[in-house]
Amino acid sequence: MPEHQGRIDATLSRLDALQQATPPSALVVSVIKRYSEDRAGRLAALVTFYGFLSVFPLMLLLVTFVTLVVSESTLQHDIVNSVLAQFPVIGDQLHKQIGAISAGNSAAVVAAVLGLVWGSFGITNSLQAASATVWRRPRSEDPSLWGRLGKGLVLLGILGAVALLSTVVAGVAANGVARVGVGGNVGRALAFALVLVTNAAGYLVALKLLAPKETRWRTLWPGTALGATGWSILQVVGGLLIGHRLNRATDFYGAFGIVFGLILWINIGAQLFLYSTELNLVVAGHEWPRSFRSSPT
Repeated sequence: MPEHQGRIDATLSRLDALQQATPPSALVVSVIKRYSEDRAGRLAALVTFYGFLSVFPLMLLLVTFVTLVVSESTLQHDIVNSVLAQFPVIGDQLHKQIGAISAGNSAAVVAAVLGLVWGSFGITNSLQAASATVWRRPRSEDPSLWGRLGKGLVLLGILGAVALLSTVVAGVAANGVARVGVGGNVGRALAFALVLVTNAAGYLVALKLLAPKETRWRTLWPGTALGATGWSILQVVGGLLIGHRLNRATDFYGAFGIVFGLILWINIGAQLFLYSTELNLVVAGHEWPRSFRSSPT
């Protein structure tokens, strides 16, 4: 048994040396190690919880506001659909549920406002707390209540603007290339490129907002590239991911499919954001390569 254990240790040591000598794998291992040490998975779960609470009130207010401001038209449907398109597969189900609730129900709107305030500030506060933990800032540097609320409002505006603009930009790009006679893969590539740029701008501003004040913009570029690219790809293939999970559900579980899909989608987004932050810190702090066998620091 000791001899067998020795061979295992020797093999693991060789693999560890190999991954440290290979820059791509060394960087990936270091980011994953830091993510685990910060227990960022728990932080992402907290963001997911408040994100789930805020989605339905936000969608309800959106549909109600658009109905009041924009008359029944193609524009009204485009605005609502552009936001719901951020949720692959379950977007149509959200549309049906929210539309049914909002139809002439003022009490539902009041409840939505209260739920939105609680859920939205919950998600922005949890994002701020998660970022402070990942950046390993002392509690003495925590902003005041009004500082958190102000930063939360700005962050909410960024998230909402990116969610709306990325889908609108994709639609405009697709329609534009079709009108000039360009379609197929070229049109899809152009639409994806524009969405990628929009997501990158939103990621960069959000990462800067949640980072310490002395953080330089150039420090945030690695995480911005990872987050924007990952989220743009998820918008494209997310339908297959969530649809595959929901199609495998039983009939009983399928009744809760929209809840499952929504939680899964928000959690993926939260983890991607925290991984992007960890990447920035690993690169800026030269915290790689690292051994995957070392104990947490």
